[in-house]
Amino acid sequence: MLWQNIRWVITGVLLTGLLIFITLFNRVDRTPYTEQPYYQQAIQGMDSTSVHYQPAQDDTFQVGWSRQNITPVYPTHLMGYGWKGDYEQVHDSLWVRTLVFRLDTLVIGLVAYDLMLTPPAVAAQVRQALANLPVDHVYFTAIHTHNGYGGWVDGLGRELIAGKYNPALVQHLVKQTITSLEEAYRNTLPAKVAYTQVAIDSLVNNRLVKGGDVEPYMRTLYFRRSDGSQGVFCSYPAHATYITSKSTDLSADYPGELVRQLEADTSVAFALFAAGAVGSHSPHKPGPFSYEKLQTYASRLANPILQTIDSIPYDTTALLGFSEVPFPVGEPQLRITENWRLRPFWFQEIMGAMHPTLTFLQIDNIILAGTPGDFSGLLYNRLQPDGHPLIVTSFNGEYLGYLIPSEYYGINHRETRITNWFGPYTGDYTVALINQGLQYLAPTPSATSD
Repeated sequence: MLWQNIRWVITGVLLTGLLIFITLFNRVDRTPYTEQPYYQQAIQGMDSTSVHYQPAQDDTFQVGWSRQNITPVYPTHLMGYGWKGDYEQVHDSLWVRTLVFRLDTLVIGLVAYDLMLTPPAVAAQVRQALANLPVDHVYFTAIHTHNGYGGWVDGLGRELIAGKYNPALVQHLVKQTITSLEEAYRNTLPAKVAYTQVAIDSLVNNRLVKGGDVEPYMRTLYFRRSDGSQGVFCSYPAHATYITSKSTDLSADYPGELVRQLEADTSVAFALFAAGAVGSHSPHKPGPFSYEKLQTYASRLANPILQTIDSIPYDTTALLGFSEVPFPVGEPQLRITENWRLRPFWFQEIMGAMHPTLTFLQIDNIILAGTPGDFSGLLYNRLQPDGHPLIVTSFNGEYLGYLIPSEYYGINHRETRITNWFGPYTGDYTVALINQGLQYLAPTPSATSD
């Protein structure tokens, strides 16, 4: 009798466990993205957007810039390297930095936050505020520091990542962003533009495949205004994780030091950094961490920019365009094992709704493409800009996790499993949509150099 009771208990436990498993998990969907309904929806949206893409064309291109401090006045939750609580000291202040471009009647802002990513709630409120601003569109990005602060996103799952939601921080970020956009607009002046890309492969590692290929380029836009002042926009693919994961300092990591060194030079009035294709890439940092080593790292990135800024030819700009394209996605696929995922219902309950887009900014023949996640540098050589300089940035106002090549999906790595939220083909799908978008960007007029 006792044995029979034990068997019933065991059977009940097993059946209960099975029921719980079936309720929480199901198989990973490996259907190619080209066969998914969301892909057809995306192509239709891209086609519709291309019909309405109307860049401004004129000969009065203007640029303005501004920076506003976004450092909290009280200790706030550190975001990065897991849950570490509030920061203990401010090593260096955090900023929102803004460029504003004007051509004819079109005005576009480019905003970069000294945070891990662009807070979706902040981006949404800034977009809503555009109706009362002299700016038509905003291109968002961030530096991706892992020693910035969180607290700016609502919802159980996101608060587990970013810390307890603090609406006052959101309002502060929105206010400083709007102030920066308005100030940059007020100080716009006629300007010319230059572009360079320099391979600095000794400063970046492939962290997904040890010893694997890297995307090595520092991509830089230079702006020379009619009053002689010069501004710099630069992007590099190494994660902003130079600072040790044990640190409890608030800091903008190496991008903050890079910008500081650039602006300390008499030739640069303003500098802005944007995280590039940082997925799968980490900074090369030999030996134990120190801030002195971080400064050296930043100076090795700054030197090619400073050595070039006064010698490169600057071109007039006669075309400016912006496009924001819907980026529909399939079911979430947060994996627990190689072939099993959390059911989409539970992921959506935990993480909330997501509204990703792709953003494009065109300055003559130079194109910026903004992505809603950690875009992997291993995808860069699959893009087809047709001879146009192309800068891909991450964190454009929503976050979908890591966007990586499908052939690496089987690797048991944090990028491919824990933070790859939408299945094996999300990176390939992103590349396909960027390439589709590049096809409809308007042909550029011929430019003239200094």
